[in-house]
Amino acid sequence: MGTIFKIALRNLTQHKAKTLIIGLLIVVSISLGLVGNTVLDSAQRSLKRTFTANFTGDVLILPKEIQGGIFGASGGDDNTSGPPILPMMKDYEKVATLVKGQKGVASWTSQISSYAIFNFQDDGISFGLTFGIDPEDYFKVFDNVDVLSGRRLKSGETGMMLHEKMQASFKKENGVDLKVGDTIQLNNFGESGFKIREVPIVGIFKFKAGNERSFEFMQPNFVDVNTLRALKGKAVLTPEDLNLDKGTKESLAMGSDDFFSDTAVVTKAASVKPTLNFEKLLGGTNRVDQATTDRGAWNYILVKLNPGVTDTAFVKDLNALFDKEKLAVKAQSWVPSAQPDSGVFFAMAVVFNIIIWLIAIVSVIIIMNTLVASVMERTPEIGTMRAVGAQKSFVRSMFIMETLTITVVFGIVGIVLGFVLILLLNITGIAAPNDFMKLIFGGATLRPEITLGQVSTSLAIIFFIALVSWILPVRMALKVSPLKAINTD
Repeated sequence: MGTIFKIALRNLTQHKAKTLIIGLLIVVSISLGLVGNTVLDSAQRSLKRTFTANFTGDVLILPKEIQGGIFGASGGDDNTSGPPILPMMKDYEKVATLVKGQKGVASWTSQISSYAIFNFQDDGISFGLTFGIDPEDYFKVFDNVDVLSGRRLKSGETGMMLHEKMQASFKKENGVDLKVGDTIQLNNFGESGFKIREVPIVGIFKFKAGNERSFEFMQPNFVDVNTLRALKGKAVLTPEDLNLDKGTKESLAMGSDDFFSDTAVVTKAASVKPTLNFEKLLGGTNRVDQATTDRGAWNYILVKLNPGVTDTAFVKDLNALFDKEKLAVKAQSWVPSAQPDSGVFFAMAVVFNIIIWLIAIVSVIIIMNTLVASVMERTPEIGTMRAVGAQKSFVRSMFIMETLTITVVFGIVGIVLGFVLILLLNITGIAAPNDFMKLIFGGATLRPEITLGQVSTSLAIIFFIALVSWILPVRMALKVSPLKAINTD
């Protein structure tokens, strides 16, 4: 083996130009692959931190028929006038009890997601994403907003926290400059038809992770859960939802002088003479609590895990438990829960990795062609070695050693160069060019950090180049016969 290595090293030094060309290709492909994959891996870790800390949690529980996550999903009832109406979670209380009883759960909350129509009457309409939440419960789990004006929404009140990008979009597109204290009309097609709600704006905010998401209408806005339940046609009993006859409606509009003092039946001296039985309408004082909501009406349960708990294993175990209990829900990790944003990132990662491997393949082809040319130039040498008794195995080992030597030496140089570039990028940082990249970077700047996995990938590329590049040259070298050495100048 030592003799073969010496011969291989001598041959490489004798053909310095070809050796340097091949080596440069290897250095470029390895360093570019290492830097690129390190940046992507760092961005993926940042993206995961952004979503799990601010939006999806580590694990999302949702009805089985929903496909997607909290920013956009399908699988609900068809709605020709807008997005599908997503189903609420069945057996919510049982599911919630099972979830909070699992080991590894740090905290959890519930949420409804829906796109809504923002109606400005004569100034037109706009579309926006709304998150229906119980603020006290939600903000204990996700401390994710900076309030720019006003305050956070409070539990039990009707209101909305408006994203600053939505506020800017309404001003630009509709000419409506909304402030804290203004009311805004929300429309939606719920399970029982078209719904309208007016809510006051209690705060203008931005997310601490940055003004993420590319389009204004994709920015989530927080609404009290009862308003969003009503818009989605769930069990919310308010005066707007009561199916009252004409006489009852007119009775509700009467003043105090129109009421008799000692009776539950009210009459009004008018041509219509409407009557209203309040006992019948309210169902007695013991039924006032019916004017509330379906408190189990939620789309999602969002779970944060304790440090060290693997979301993959947790999701697998939780889904097995759901199947055992015959519950029509499923658990999923942050990746599908963050669609379509996570999908865009991973599509970018796939494209980049394809480019890296194409570079590696092109490098292999060029290396093979260079080695083949070298074999043709060394035909007399190979033939003479065969003539004096060198076996095919010796010739094969010589070329494999040459390829292995040049690949390993320059591959290590490529890894070292990649380390240096990554160190410089970590010091200077990579600035996010737009808001979507801020979302991916988890802020305005990404500082990539190399991992053992990235080094392993680079070594795999080196191995691939070394393994493939020698095949064709060695086959050609073995075809050289002693007779050809005699006939070749």
